[in-house]
Amino acid sequence: MFKHSTCVLSRTISASSPALILRAFTTKVAKIYTFEQVKSLVEHPNDKKLLVDVREPKEVKDYKMPTAINIPVNSAPGALGLPEKEFHNVFQFDKPAQDKELIFLCAKGVRAKTAEELARSYGYENTGIYPGSITEWLAKGGADVKPQK
Repeated sequence: MFKHSTCVLSRTISASSPALILRAFTTKVAKIYTFEQVKSLVEHPNDKKLLVDVREPKEVKDYKMPTAINIPVNSAPGALGLPEKEFHNVFQFDKPAQDKELIFLCAKGVRAKTAEELARSYGYENTGIYPGSITEWLAKGGADVKPQK
């Protein structure tokens, strides 16, 4: 039932009644992407999904993930909280729309999880993580994968 959700129960005491009221809240959790799913996104870009490489620019110089944008989580952790104009001035591309699914990747998956959590704190509710990240991508031949026209 909660495939991509977590159920959290909270207890609230009603001001009008001393009775204990249980409320259930659901919180979406990030979708986990496999190599094959990311490969498909690279080969067939989707306007509703965006690969976000959160490695530092010097790391991206060694290998740039096809179709991914770079928003480094260590040197710019608050990037997705910037106003659109300031974001564009810093990164030289438009700030991702909040209705897009942002799929985070890094070198080994650790920073991707951090970036995904930060994105949620800035209102991005539709998120994903590629935990294999660049390490798995390259090990499985991802360097040869290109967008198909």
